[in-house]
Amino acid sequence: MLFHNVITLAVFAQQAVSHAVEKNRGPALNQDFSLPDLIQAKKLPKTWALGGQALLEEGRVVLTPKKATKGSVWSQNEYPLDNSFTAEWTIRSTNHQGKSEGGLAMWFVGAKGAVDTELYNGPSKFDGLQLLIDNNGALGGTLRAHLNDGNKQLTSSDVYGDTFASCLLAYQDSTVPLTVRLTYDSSDNHLLKVQVDNRVCFQTRMVKFPIQSYKFGITAENADNEESFELLEFELYDSVLEESLLPNVNVMEQPRFVTKVINQKTGEEELVEKTALEMNGGADSVSNLDLLLKLNRIEGKVLANDIGMLSKTIDELIQIQTLQSRKLDKVIALFASRKSSSGQDGEDSEVVDESFKEFFKMDEKLEKLLLEQQRIRDASKQNSFGENGGPHIDEIVRKLTIWLMPLVAVMMVMAYYTFKIRQEIVKTKLL
Repeated sequence: MLFHNVITLAVFAQQAVSHAVEKNRGPALNQDFSLPDLIQAKKLPKTWALGGQALLEEGRVVLTPKKATKGSVWSQNEYPLDNSFTAEWTIRSTNHQGKSEGGLAMWFVGAKGAVDTELYNGPSKFDGLQLLIDNNGALGGTLRAHLNDGNKQLTSSDVYGDTFASCLLAYQDSTVPLTVRLTYDSSDNHLLKVQVDNRVCFQTRMVKFPIQSYKFGITAENADNEESFELLEFELYDSVLEESLLPNVNVMEQPRFVTKVINQKTGEEELVEKTALEMNGGADSVSNLDLLLKLNRIEGKVLANDIGMLSKTIDELIQIQTLQSRKLDKVIALFASRKSSSGQDGEDSEVVDESFKEFFKMDEKLEKLLLEQQRIRDASKQNSFGENGGPHIDEIVRKLTIWLMPLVAVMMVMAYYTFKIRQEIVKTKLL
């Protein structure tokens, strides 16, 4: 218990330091609908009300302090939705790991609706949005989003069937809190985005909130275990934060459908990922309405993927390709300018680079010297059979060879450097 308190105080101290530093987040904090200073607060402001067994303890609101408890925190003022807003809940779950019939729900619901506590200690009939965090589904720990217009009553047993977006979330038994950010911007084609610690859970433009008054809240229940749901901070901004516009490079892992397949030959069992279409029994069991709903979900996923980074990369590739095309055009123009006039058959004559002419001349001179040396050797061999010419011719050939070899080496070196200098000049002209 002492260790748990030390960790909690350390986390709160870190948050206090972070709040002491001025944040450049763009819009100002809405103080009337925020709870940023729970560490120093001895009681909640009058604009907020605790419900159930929730209590303010050691700088945080403990929604479920004991086993089989319920708790809630609701804003008392009505928030008039204008154009956009950003809400951030900093929460934590401790003392339990694994399946649980309990859960924690964050709410953005109409202020005029009927209020009950049937759904995770929150309203089962609501007009707005519920973000549910629990570990009672087939996929384990998840964050799920549910919409309602106030006409349908939801229960904890069938709420999963009304999920319109979700992501996997490992949240249980952690001393490190996580921040759930809800962003809505009607001017940006009704952008609705949910992030967890700056990672994108889901994003859509298919949801439109009516212009009316709303309330923010958070509720929780822990069923028959000692899972402790805590609210460490709540912040509300009347516009979109810079962090909300981060591209979707940190998308959270999404649920996948798997089915158990038995190999008829070996009898081994394996889990195979299946699509939602295959899980529903194949194409024969899918109606036009099912296809329309699936296309709507696909459209939402397409809209959820920011292509800003991809578009920027494509623009850079286009610029590089344009630059290379210009350089290639210069090379083609240079070669075209060096072509001689057409021949008798109307075809262009062979292109000869002027920079190689002197090198070719040097090569011809070396070839003549080698031929002359070979001729002298042949003559010396013929004269070697004479009586007086042998020794004299051999001596001449030997001396001539001694003098010619350094000369050939020097000329080869000069030819090589002449060729390299010409190449560098040509490259400089091309650039």
